[in-house]
Amino acid sequence: MKYLISLTFVLISLLGFGQLEVNSSGLNSNYSDGTPVLIPGTNIMMTPPEHFLVSESIPGLIHPGYSTTVQVQEVVGTSYVMIKQAMTPEHFESQNVTLISEEDIKMSNGMGGVLYLVEFTVKGYQYERLMLFAGDYNNTIWINANYPKSTKALLYDLLVESLLTAHYIK
Repeated sequence: MKYLISLTFVLISLLGFGQLEVNSSGLNSNYSDGTPVLIPGTNIMMTPPEHFLVSESIPGLIHPGYSTTVQVQEVVGTSYVMIKQAMTPEHFESQNVTLISEEDIKMSNGMGGVLYLVEFTVKGYQYERLMLFAGDYNNTIWINANYPKSTKALLYDLLVESLLTAHYIK
């Protein structure tokens, strides 16, 4: 079983770093060049971290080599402030995640928001998730960025920088 998992990670890494056409797997084959992209299925643009791909199968970004996903959603009709009030330690515990930190943030366009860092375990592997909620009184941008905890030193700052660029294009 360990051999199969190792082989899977090697194959995924090869796909993640080789600039091959991978549209059949639901990925856009163009790597980020620092230009903001429209997240498919949303009204949200953001600047992906370098080497991340736009996913056609989920609204967001992916880096197969690091087993990292950035899922982007819109919450219409609800302020991020209302969502923040519901994000209690008990809520996080009910989702089987541990709250590590909570930080009020300012997006690159001046919108307010909140950034949570949580950790969780899947099949014995430790992961972290950045949860960003930002917006105005009527709409919220909700972004979850999941990455293996072992890659935090490489990915954390890049992901936060990218998340803070998210904005509506209405």
